[in-house]
Amino acid sequence: MAAPLEALVFRTATAADAGALAAVMAEGLGTYRSFAGDGFLPPTAAEIAAVLEARLGTPGVWCLAAEDGTAVAGYVSLLPAAQGTRPVADPGLMHFWMLFVRPPWWGSGLASRLHAAACAEAKARGFAALRLFTPAAQARARGFYEREGWTVAGARFAHDTMGIDMVEYRRPLA
Repeated sequence: MAAPLEALVFRTATAADAGALAAVMAEGLGTYRSFAGDGFLPPTAAEIAAVLEARLGTPGVWCLAAEDGTAVAGYVSLLPAAQGTRPVADPGLMHFWMLFVRPPWWGSGLASRLHAAACAEAKARGFAALRLFTPAAQARARGFYEREGWTVAGARFAHDTMGIDMVEYRRPLA
């Protein structure tokens, strides 16, 4: 870890941050090879950046970045479930779009802090529940979400482009 958690700066991310956020996500997706195999081909950082740049700053989309100096240590993002992958027309449901923390920050409490901020933001926006998708074989992420009060909701499904099985989780915001 480069600095203590208290030294991080938390701020709303914008489309201008897409490249830095994409690098964090690409690094995270690279760890998926441990369960998805060497043939796993995640999107490139440039492909991820294009998606992030198009979405950040659009109505309903929110992203919080944690920075250690000039580098992004992690981030979390939300969007209405109607705008996400596998859209659902439920005005009370927000999609917990992404939560990525760089490996040096694993176990530091950063993921929990970002998670709590996202839950608070969704609740402040009037949403009643959150949903997310994570790889079915990603034991580390699944364990984290289950500790944070998420429960599996529905059957596994194949990710549209990455060729891995995903699972949906939901969490009320009571």
